[in-house]
Amino acid sequence: MVASTISTIDAYSNLRSQDFYVRNASLFEPLAHRTKDGGFQWALATGITHNKDNTVWTVKLRPNVKFHDGSAFSADDVIAVFQRILDKKNTLIERNYIDFIDPKGIEKVDDLTVKFKLSKPYGPFDFAVTNSNIIFYKKGSKPEQAMGTGPFSLVSFTPGRQTVVKRNDNYWGTKPKLDKVQLISFKTAEASTNALIGGQIDASSNILQTSLPTIEKTPGKKVMKSDVNLKVSIGMRADVAPFNDVRVRQAMRLIINRKLALTNAFDGLGELANDYSGFDKCVPEVPQRDQDLNQAKKLLADAGKSNLSIDLETAANKPGMLQLTQILAEDAKKIGVNIKVQKMELGAYLEKWGKRTFYTGYDTRPYLEGVPEMISKDDTLNHTHWHDPEFESLSKKLYETSDPQQQCDISKQMKKIEYERGASILAATNPTVSVYSSKVHGLVPDYPSGNLYDFTKVSINN
Repeated sequence: MVASTISTIDAYSNLRSQDFYVRNASLFEPLAHRTKDGGFQWALATGITHNKDNTVWTVKLRPNVKFHDGSAFSADDVIAVFQRILDKKNTLIERNYIDFIDPKGIEKVDDLTVKFKLSKPYGPFDFAVTNSNIIFYKKGSKPEQAMGTGPFSLVSFTPGRQTVVKRNDNYWGTKPKLDKVQLISFKTAEASTNALIGGQIDASSNILQTSLPTIEKTPGKKVMKSDVNLKVSIGMRADVAPFNDVRVRQAMRLIINRKLALTNAFDGLGELANDYSGFDKCVPEVPQRDQDLNQAKKLLADAGKSNLSIDLETAANKPGMLQLTQILAEDAKKIGVNIKVQKMELGAYLEKWGKRTFYTGYDTRPYLEGVPEMISKDDTLNHTHWHDPEFESLSKKLYETSDPQQQCDISKQMKKIEYERGASILAATNPTVSVYSSKVHGLVPDYPSGNLYDFTKVSINN
């Protein structure tokens, strides 16, 4: 995987490259895993119930779960993690998903039951607390111990190089078939692609899609594609010039050739996107945005930004990301706009995340999970710094109801606002492409990210 030298072993570090997510999926667990049908596959929880007005929610925990050191998992550990997330001093990303919870309203009913008393109704409570990033470690343990309940336990961790995990024989679920897994870090997708082709590694989700024709001809390699759930984006910081003018943001969206981006940057895999986030079926009734250089030029002239010159920064840490920025830059030249693409090392890029003006990112989250960051006042979460009063007002209604149809209707309105005046260029939606050795069996793409996170069913024929 592509990883940064500033990665840490802490389950709740805000410095996140791909190794963070893969490592956490091996060592720790959430309350539940979401499924494609909108339900849950219970993990550390066995059920979540609520009262009539959605103000009191009760979480039942799985019995007989052990941490890696053999000690029992209980309500005390769950409460300790929620208290840490909700403590504003910690400025953790996950607080953004659950900041509707009052820390004082969390109660231990017994060792396997936690009750949450909310100050106001919150319909998708179960969706929020089962976020895959809200994972649980032993209360009082140190981050470097990585004391989770996951199917693997920590052997070693070297930032920016590798993590080694071994089978957890105390695991409550189906125990892994593998003795150990070595998670190897690379600086670029090019490097991981070359290592896979050369046989240095067995599997990777960080593959250059343009290399697939070569990979498919390479003996002993198999290709696996996830659902279409990856949106590589170009973000525009909406609170500073030139992107504090909505006309400039609209112009940038009209400059890019989306069809060319899909075929050239993403090797034709996926489908066109339309400048709003999310992957569900709740789609607004808006026309597919096409390239319109004349209108883009007029919008820039109206905004007093003709012949604009600006840097576009990228770490190119996702397949197609660098090519996408280059396509935008080439199209921009046709109307006198100079976009200088600057490729950066991932660690340096992430250190100033939320402070960049024109930059790349990606998202694999369902809409209900992504909205909290879009309305956050924290610049590391709402990295575009986009604040739209109508959008934020609708978001409150979105989270007050637990009715799926009402949530869908509201999200359609919100996506229409994103389409009209948002701050991201979303040109295409893609599958996550993974490649693995034919001697490896049992790999499955994680939902919804599509990456290779689950090694519990994996076996290897030597």
